[in-house]
Amino acid sequence: MPPPKSWDELEDISLAAAKLRWNSTDFFRHGRQGQAQDGVDIWGHDDDDRHIGVQCKNTVMGITLNVVESEIEKAESFVPKLDRLYIATTAPRDAPLQKAVREISQSRGREGKFKVDILFWDDVCQDLAKDESVFFKYYPQFRAGDDPTRKHDQALWREMTKLLHTDGVIGFLDQTNMAGFSFETAKLNPLGDFRDKGNTPEWEFISPELEAIRKDLWSEVDGYLRLIGLETFPTRNPGWNSVPADWEFEKPERFSRTVEGLHARAGKIVSLHASLVRAGRGKGYSH
Repeated sequence: MPPPKSWDELEDISLAAAKLRWNSTDFFRHGRQGQAQDGVDIWGHDDDDRHIGVQCKNTVMGITLNVVESEIEKAESFVPKLDRLYIATTAPRDAPLQKAVREISQSRGREGKFKVDILFWDDVCQDLAKDESVFFKYYPQFRAGDDPTRKHDQALWREMTKLLHTDGVIGFLDQTNMAGFSFETAKLNPLGDFRDKGNTPEWEFISPELEAIRKDLWSEVDGYLRLIGLETFPTRNPGWNSVPADWEFEKPERFSRTVEGLHARAGKIVSLHASLVRAGRGKGYSH
């Protein structure tokens, strides 16, 4: 991600990143340009109520230890006293500088002074990326937009999760006891639709993560429906089937094997469906 060109934009980005890093809205910009800021551009509190200060340095070409030490000295005057100071910089990571700052921080900790660390540009970007809406606010050029790969996978994910929904067939699988109890066969129609469609090229995800889940899900659905077809039979109530209840006494091994097999397959389908939903949401497909 390109670093901001202005100090004002850097402070805005650093503020947003700080709120995400510490999962807290209790962070604020300090003062305005031209005012004495005592080495702190952003201040706030984390979940442990530590008083945190952030000094922003737009130093793309690198930052020196002298600059860090100078900012530490300035921040000593900040009121109330800081528990931790972070230097947020647009510079790339620098291992020797990190080591030197760690040593300074450790020494200050022994003296009862606030500790210090550096947030390099990579760190700030990673924090910003924790929330897509925040990230795209500052970097809209990275939004997928009309990316055909994303559009295909998003449309397929939505169609698939609409067909296999928690309030529908997935909830049925999760809640139905097959141990001799009858069930309405129409409840399983979405599984049949998924088996018919779900192994065709049109229903393949381009994303390797989603495609791996789809394949496993299709395999479990196919196995479940095969077991339904072989080991459940119509009852006196039209449109309803069951594993024959009398098997429990007349064919206990077959009864147990069938019921356990159906429940195991159903559990895997429910679990894989949850993985599919979460993976799609993680990619922003639910928006």
